[in-house]
Amino acid sequence: MAVSAPYKASSGQYGSKMRAKRRRAPAQGFSILEILIAFVVMAMVVGSLLRLFGTAIHNVALAEEYSFAVQVAESRLQTVGTAIAVEKGSINGEEQATGYQWVVTMEPLELEAETEESFSLSIQAYQVDVTVSWDSAGKKRQFVLSSLRFGEQI
Repeated sequence: MAVSAPYKASSGQYGSKMRAKRRRAPAQGFSILEILIAFVVMAMVVGSLLRLFGTAIHNVALAEEYSFAVQVAESRLQTVGTAIAVEKGSINGEEQATGYQWVVTMEPLELEAETEESFSLSIQAYQVDVTVSWDSAGKKRQFVLSSLRFGEQI
């Protein structure tokens, strides 16, 4: 009995075209839609980062303005009792070439009757408020510093 060999396709023209199609690599790169989506996402991220940095720079500038206002208020508060007499009233002025205005307000504190009778000193406690104000980007800003000072009894 004769055994037949399995059927083999000839390596003709049809077989070589099929092998070439199978070996061809898939298309490389991105489609235009993928590139557009990537650019939109990148633009949104860059826009958010620029807005964040702009806000941070604005906040740094504002913190610098408040820091200067604190220095002005502290320096004016230090002069109360030496260059500025501790008495009821207010004094105002402006820091030279800065646009920062200040007001020092002094009001006597009323002590309770029990504590007044327990000691008889000729001094009076005053509440001293130093208000520093300035214009910043079209907005009126201010900083208030309060303290107690002793002056002569009224």
